[in-house]
Amino acid sequence: QNNMSNYSKTTNFGAKDTLPSGDSAKIIRGSEFDTEFDAIAVASATKSDLASPTFTGTVTVPNLSITGNLVANIGSSDTVTIDGGTY
Repeated sequence: QNNMSNYSKTTNFGAKDTLPSGDSAKIIRGSEFDTEFDAIAVASATKSDLASPTFTGTVTVPNLSITGNLVANIGSSDTVTIDGGTY
């Protein structure tokens, strides 16, 4: 599973790797690293904290296994739908 789904690589490092030795385009420039690291930092900052995630909007979890108690703070106008049933 891709945990960095909001990260889009801009430098094709694989293509550079396939170039013949001595080809100047094979060199990875500092600006390419800067661009990639900046994009990774932005993508990481928008991910939820594993220990205490917070979500907004619609959250879809294809497979969820809960051990222990599930606590949901549901507002009076909110609903919870499980297997197509609204509770």
